[in-house]
Amino acid sequence: MGWLRGRRVQAALLGAYLVALLVIVTGPWGWALNRLTVALYVQFRYDWPIAPAWAGPEHYGYLLNILLFVPMGALAVGITRRPWWLVTLAAALASSAIEVAQSLFLARLGDVHDVVTNTLGALIGAVAVSVLRRPGWRRAGRPAPPRRR
Repeated sequence: MGWLRGRRVQAALLGAYLVALLVIVTGPWGWALNRLTVALYVQFRYDWPIAPAWAGPEHYGYLLNILLFVPMGALAVGITRRPWWLVTLAAALASSAIEVAQSLFLARLGDVHDVVTNTLGALIGAVAVSVLRRPGWRRAGRPAPPRRR
C-alpha cells in the first residue's frame, strides 16, 4: 500500500471523501439513516447476538458518525502534516458548521452528539496516521531502513 503515501493520491482521496460527505450531510437521508441504525441494532442484538444489552439504535448512529469522520482526520494529517490535535480541532469546527447549516438551511436537526462523535472519529483517524508516521514505528516483518553514517 505504498501508493497511499503519495500526496496526490491522498489529495484525490480527500476530494472524493469531501464530495461524498457533502452528499451525505446535505441529502434527505434522515429516514434512511434511521432505518439503517435500527437494522444494525436488530442485526447485532438479535440476529447475531454480539451487542451488549445496553446498546440501543442510537448507539449505532453514534458509531456511524464516528466512522464518517475517521477518513477526514487520517487524510488531513497525511496531506497537511499538521499535528493530530490541530486536525481534530479543525474537524470539530467543520462538524459544528455542518450541524448549524443543517439546522438553518436543510430542515434537519443539528445535534451536539453528532459534533462530539464526528470529532472523535477525526481524532481516531488523525492519531492513527500520526502514530504510523512516527520515525521509530515500522510494521512487523518489515526490516528497518539502513542507517546512514
